[in-house]
Amino acid sequence: MISWLAVLLPALAGTALYFLAGSNKSFSTWYAKNLYPLYAGLLGRINGWIPFSVNEIGIYIFLLLFIFFIVRDIARACAKKLRKGWFVRWIRTVLLCAGSMWLIFMIGMGINYNRATFAEEYGLDLSGGTKEDLYYLSEIMTEQANALIDQVQRDENGIMQLSGDIREQSVRAMRKLGESYPTLAGFYPMPKAVWFSEFLSHEHITGIQSPYTSEAQYNRLITPYNLPHTVCHELGHLKGYAREDEANFIGFLACIGSDDADCRYSGYVLGYLYASNALYGADYDLWAKVRGKLEEAVAVDLAENSRYWSQFQTKLAEIKEKTNDAQLKFNHQEDGVKSYGRVVDLMLSYYRDEIERRKTSNGG
Repeated sequence: MISWLAVLLPALAGTALYFLAGSNKSFSTWYAKNLYPLYAGLLGRINGWIPFSVNEIGIYIFLLLFIFFIVRDIARACAKKLRKGWFVRWIRTVLLCAGSMWLIFMIGMGINYNRATFAEEYGLDLSGGTKEDLYYLSEIMTEQANALIDQVQRDENGIMQLSGDIREQSVRAMRKLGESYPTLAGFYPMPKAVWFSEFLSHEHITGIQSPYTSEAQYNRLITPYNLPHTVCHELGHLKGYAREDEANFIGFLACIGSDDADCRYSGYVLGYLYASNALYGADYDLWAKVRGKLEEAVAVDLAENSRYWSQFQTKLAEIKEKTNDAQLKFNHQEDGVKSYGRVVDLMLSYYRDEIERRKTSNGG
């Protein structure tokens, strides 16, 4: 009885934390601000010294060990050499491993889904806006992206190329953002590229924050303009903001406030996509009007991004999206993948004064 209790203890503890976090926002917020930084900071500092992704290598080792033990026991079964109680040992091992991973997930990320939101902490109004507001937000993003086209490098096909070390640029951008938003201040581990990024592309994943190793990892193969925002997005997760909409917004703020043109361009192009996609669904004519103001150089980058992802429109990608949707809902993001669109409400709040100024000057 004691051995089974020990096996089930991690799963029980993780489940208790799940329900406690989901029912007590004050606890989740306190944890995210006080205990989580100790966990993430310690692991981040330890694994930060290792030049490759510990999380990625750990996955490969885990899979190899799993295959090894499966093959070993099949061979023993064929030779009729399986030891007594082997099935019970397998069940205990699987339950212990799964329960431990569940508990670590809750400690390293799960609780943070239920913390006070970034908007609540910094007084951002999420009431949204009108079609006209969306138009002016899209116009702001368009103008800013257009202004940066000559400040970034491009290849012979006109596609934006990164000019510096994206890891260092992104960390600098996040540290600078932390000067304005205290919950984002402090230590950041160096982000890491995933070696087998092709697998991430097949699953339509641009980056990963590992709750098991406190590493920010990114898909090194995606279109270059996407990389600065992606890395800052994952670093935002490492600061305890688990919600995707908030990490998107944090990545956007970090990029547009950066001293590096690559980061600013990435932020404003992604900002254009967020805003204009929302506008497209609200009013096609207004979308067409703002789309006509976008410089061709930016359009080339967007076309390259579409070309890249079109290679991976597979059944695996569909399954991944459904899995991601279920995972978001399970962690109390009830809108599922639709929660990604809430970044537009955050942007509308952030640019409220400028939008009102434009509306007034245009007789709105």
